[in-house]
Amino acid sequence: MTEKRKMLSAGWAGKAAAAAAGLVTGLSSLLGFPSFLCAGAAAAAGDKGIYVFAGALAGALLSGRLEQMIVQLFAALVICALRRLDPFGSRRDEPVYLSLEVTALLMLFGAVMTVAVPADSYTVIMRAASSLLCGAIVFIAAAVMQSRRSGGVYELTGINGLFIGVLYMTLICCLSSLGSVVLDSGRILGVFVLLWAVRRYRSAGGAVIGALTTCGVILAEPSLARNTLLLAAAGVIAGAFTQMGTLAAVMSFLLSALISLVAVGINADTFHMFADLSAGAMLFAAVPAGLVKKLGRHLAGFRSSLDIVGQTTSSRLAMAGETLGEIRRRLDMITVTMDRQTRRKRLDREVVRCVCTDCPSFTLCFEKTDVTASGFAKLRERAEQTGELTPEEVRKCVPCCGRTSLISRAFSELGGSLAEERAENMRMRELRGLLSEQLSSMEDILSDLSFRTSRVRSIDPGLSAQVRDRFAVWGWKSARACVYVDENLCRRADVFINGDFDGDEVRITASLSALLDCDMGLPDVVSADGLTRISFAELPGFCADTAAFTASAGSEYSGDSYEIFDFGGSEKYILLSDGMGTGKRARLDSVFTVSLTRKLICSGLSMTTAHRLINSMLRVKGWEESFATMDLIRIDLSGGSAALLKSGAVCSRLCRDGCVTPIGGQAFPAGILPECVPDVRYLKLFDGDMIVMTSDGADEETADEIAGIAAREPERDLEELVREMGIRAMERRAGKEPDDLTVIAVRVTAGSK
Repeated sequence: MTEKRKMLSAGWAGKAAAAAAGLVTGLSSLLGFPSFLCAGAAAAAGDKGIYVFAGALAGALLSGRLEQMIVQLFAALVICALRRLDPFGSRRDEPVYLSLEVTALLMLFGAVMTVAVPADSYTVIMRAASSLLCGAIVFIAAAVMQSRRSGGVYELTGINGLFIGVLYMTLICCLSSLGSVVLDSGRILGVFVLLWAVRRYRSAGGAVIGALTTCGVILAEPSLARNTLLLAAAGVIAGAFTQMGTLAAVMSFLLSALISLVAVGINADTFHMFADLSAGAMLFAAVPAGLVKKLGRHLAGFRSSLDIVGQTTSSRLAMAGETLGEIRRRLDMITVTMDRQTRRKRLDREVVRCVCTDCPSFTLCFEKTDVTASGFAKLRERAEQTGELTPEEVRKCVPCCGRTSLISRAFSELGGSLAEERAENMRMRELRGLLSEQLSSMEDILSDLSFRTSRVRSIDPGLSAQVRDRFAVWGWKSARACVYVDENLCRRADVFINGDFDGDEVRITASLSALLDCDMGLPDVVSADGLTRISFAELPGFCADTAAFTASAGSEYSGDSYEIFDFGGSEKYILLSDGMGTGKRARLDSVFTVSLTRKLICSGLSMTTAHRLINSMLRVKGWEESFATMDLIRIDLSGGSAALLKSGAVCSRLCRDGCVTPIGGQAFPAGILPECVPDVRYLKLFDGDMIVMTSDGADEETADEIAGIAAREPERDLEELVREMGIRAMERRAGKEPDDLTVIAVRVTAGSK
């Protein structure tokens, strides 16, 4: 019911936004001429275009310009009708089609209106120019949204950055043309965006936004351009004070703008301009910082060659993986072909081919009677059993044969050769199978690395340079830094330094949080070969608490091993493994599985690839059989989702809203078969969800019962809850054959710690 209410509220919010866009574009003007943008807004709004039309109609009635806006209103109404009729099918949302549709309709209705009601040349020219301009704006808006859908963020780079700048100027123009006695809403919004850009992009952001705001105001009211030009200079000055804090940047902006206004000279717009500056600054201070960060998270920084290198690396890794896959498929084809050829070779047929085909009695022996063929089949069976034949045995099975000695010797020699050939083929088949398995593992590894590389949505070179300079001030002169946004729109920063890291993690994290304008979590520090990587990640939207209970079957060693760790700042892993049997041997297998799995995952591999490698290593670890279950959970704390991998492990239980749901399927433990496919499940997590993992020390009924305890008491202290669950499971197994028991519970809550 909650999800349904959210969908309904989102739908009404979209309708209200469409109506507001129609109202604003209906009231707006371009160089004093009624704007045609309401038709473009109706096209861009898609199925909500009718609400844009309603808002534009209300704007025309409020402004008393209904007759002047008849062209725009008719075009918007026809666009809504065409949307319903769907004449363009799946291509109706493509930028070119939308642009041509809007331009053609505006041109058509403008021409009809000119013929019906003759107008002066200025009106005719402005109608044509506005039609073309509106079509261009629609194309730009559709192209930006298309890029947003494919990339996940609005890229402030290249042609896409230019398009966003044009849309921003259009918005400022619409708002500035609304008119007001004291305040100009376009300039107020411009000041707000400028201060945000100054905080994130320093002087460059202030200068760019100031210039774009001036251009938008000029299109709406050219007389305001003189004072509005001061925004760019004030933005550059404010950018120099951002390191002192947001308050210092805002105060320096207002002070420099006020001094510039006085220097320009008092005019009719001076006090209005300062009122707009003050209103924009107060709006910037009043809007919650979390909301500004949330909106800014959807904007990517300026892209450099680093982005291109990342994309190229991802593509080449994927191509290398495809090449390995093709080689593996060819090896499989060779194996199948060799096996088919070996199966076609039969010892009796080879003897007939080598000895009997040139015999004068061949036709008499094989074509005139069936006794010879059946006799050779008996000789083959005898030769395969004993390895050699005597002439007497040949004469007994093939009475008509005159080459008994030659045939008996041929069976012995060719039988040995054929056995050697088959043995060699089996050996080569095993080698090809091993090579194919390794190529498949390499293919998965390259695929994982390609995926990790492609997760980088955008890199911000400006912030990367600032983080590098900050570490240089702290004493790491040769530090290298990269600030980027991942696929979950989570900001991350990776810093590489030579030697060990011994800095104050709390102080450094607080400093970087202020620099990157978001709350960062404490870093993950990994060192190898004299190089240390320090990874910072924005605090995720969820947190996961865990607790565990374990008990052995009575021996000195427990066959169950588990490990819980964080990776990348936004991922939590829970690993549970049960070695086959009990005692020291089972303990060694489970510890080997858990420790190696953690190393593989921390190196950037996926759970499925780590499982494949563990399966191969367990198969060749020793002469004796060595296998263990694998039970893995990966929780994405930024996206609020979980992935569960089970290989021979029992089902986990999801506790949600008082209900218990088993999760998991049948799969063999790792180390038994060459191709051991695990069971992998994915699920969306919500606030208060709990996942309970158990080893096979708890049967299905016991697992259901202890998960029910967790479902009934979701708010209880997790350590106490898991302890009670473990004690209850041990009580239920009293009197039964003992087995190692492990119970792990993870509770997901919204909000970072």
